[in-house]
Amino acid sequence: MIPRLYSAAAALLIAVLYQFWLENLLLVRYGIGRVVEPIESFPYQCTNLEHSQLEGCGDMWLDERTRVLYAACAGVIGRQDWNPSLSRFNASGRRRTGSELMAIYIDEPRKNGLFRIHKIQQTMYENAPGDGDLDLTGFDVEIVDLSTIRFWLLNQRPPYDANGKMLDASKFGANTTIDVFDYKNRAKTMEYVATGQSLALHAPNKIAWMGGNNFIVSNDRSAKVGFRKILDPILAGGSLVYHDGSSNRYQTTSKKIPIPGSLIRGQDDRIYVPSLVDDKIRVFELEPSGNFQQVYAIRMGMPIVALSTDSTGTIWAVGRNKYDLIGESSTNTIFKIEKIEEKGNEERFIYKVHKILEDKTASVIRGASTIRHDAKTERVFLAGRYTVFICCYGSLIRDRCFHTIHYDL
Repeated sequence: MIPRLYSAAAALLIAVLYQFWLENLLLVRYGIGRVVEPIESFPYQCTNLEHSQLEGCGDMWLDERTRVLYAACAGVIGRQDWNPSLSRFNASGRRRTGSELMAIYIDEPRKNGLFRIHKIQQTMYENAPGDGDLDLTGFDVEIVDLSTIRFWLLNQRPPYDANGKMLDASKFGANTTIDVFDYKNRAKTMEYVATGQSLALHAPNKIAWMGGNNFIVSNDRSAKVGFRKILDPILAGGSLVYHDGSSNRYQTTSKKIPIPGSLIRGQDDRIYVPSLVDDKIRVFELEPSGNFQQVYAIRMGMPIVALSTDSTGTIWAVGRNKYDLIGESSTNTIFKIEKIEEKGNEERFIYKVHKILEDKTASVIRGASTIRHDAKTERVFLAGRYTVFICCYGSLIRDRCFHTIHYDL
């Protein structure tokens, strides 16, 4: 009788472990048994937008009104040497120009059939001690008026002491600031507005503007440096930080998130937070107290590195077929997520997930870590922190992308 009880208990324990741990470990994190489709199965044509200033673009934002795609690019080599999230602290290996914010005019071909692009130069930016370069992790955009947008930039520069001497970043971590700039449509420069800083922003990954001077930042790690940071993929150490502009107060969630990817603020004002470790997109609502309440979790079946929304409110997601922080050994899957209202007496919603693109051999899509969708032309733009181009997918039915782009001096 006793052996049978032990056997039943062991079977129950195994079942529980599989459901809550092994399933995520084997199927989600390592992609064992996952079926990945070839890119030929999807009705899109890819064109690589190649230029030396469009390498290592870690974040993008598309202004569908003015038809301009903005990209924060730091160069692949620069990203490999300076990436505080991955504890790569070789400040001397950064690109000479630091990060560059690029404007890509997606509906303006040149006579030779190429897009127009140019760099947006920051002005009146002197945040001494240290250099005035941008080392961009991510950014969000506030639409000010018909001709003006405001960039909210996550800047992770090397640390300096009060005398302007560079410190050892492997000991002190990066110097994180939130730098705000105003930009007039089609201009070559942006005007400095303000800088914010807090110890709560120890490992920033992505920022979402929430109105006024309020914003949310995700920390993808538990600390700037140290042994605990190494354990974050197992123990989870990511967090959300809310800045209340009226009180200039930073409030951090108690709930820990396993290495959050690029979050977004949806058109419903909910915060959608993906994870590079598990397959959940955690959906949060911001309470009046400044706390975050998780109200839903969208199961995607694989880790998600980044989210974005288009002008229709549709959410777009970049997935990886297994746990891969850089994206060099995994394949990418592109999803579209629609929020659908259920009929009934109570207001309820469900999220419907559609697979849009996948590349089994990573022959075309590889290393993607940011995505933007143009609802007007149905083009999809992909870029990555460690890719040397921006990839444009045009529908074979409606539109196609150009073969390369031209740098407008």
